[in-house]
Amino acid sequence: MRASPEPVDARHIADELRIHVTTARFHLTALESQGVVRRGEVKAGRAGRPRLTYELAPSLDYAEIVSLFAAHLGGTVEEREQRALRIGADLAHRVRAARRREETTVVDLVVATLGELGFQVRSVFNSFGEVIVQICTCPLAEVAATAPEVVRGMQQGLIQEVIDRNVDVIGARYHAAVTPDATAGSCEVSLALQPA
Repeated sequence: MRASPEPVDARHIADELRIHVTTARFHLTALESQGVVRRGEVKAGRAGRPRLTYELAPSLDYAEIVSLFAAHLGGTVEEREQRALRIGADLAHRVRAARRREETTVVDLVVATLGELGFQVRSVFNSFGEVIVQICTCPLAEVAATAPEVVRGMQQGLIQEVIDRNVDVIGARYHAAVTPDATAGSCEVSLALQPA
């Protein structure tokens, strides 16, 4: 639907996705009930029922807004990432993630913060002082597909600010490094925490 300049019908969706038209109708009905798409009708030039069409419902999706900001940040990849680092640090304070926390290890601190912000942690590896946190869902997956440096900077700035705010509680300084990988609409994120 996003790629089409005009509303599409269930047959078009079925053909594009290589699924049965009944399956396409089922999912379109579910998406309509969730407010993701809206249904319209096109009067046929002949007698009979009008053809049902679907298009994305208008919405202010924050991922799309961030994607637009990322596209217009300008500068080099490195400059955009540095700007995003500052945005992430500011965001940590804005959403009250960068506050005194009770967690006493860097792993607990980071995992609790990510969970609080809507990320899902898939796994945590601890090896020779370095901690790798694998995140299986990222609220900024759409942005990571087109501007990975912006997502990397925002996430790194946010996590680094939380760590820096709690350095006396966790007992050591850590440096956060983020690698987003946007694949098939998902966002796998690897967050490396290394002793500074």
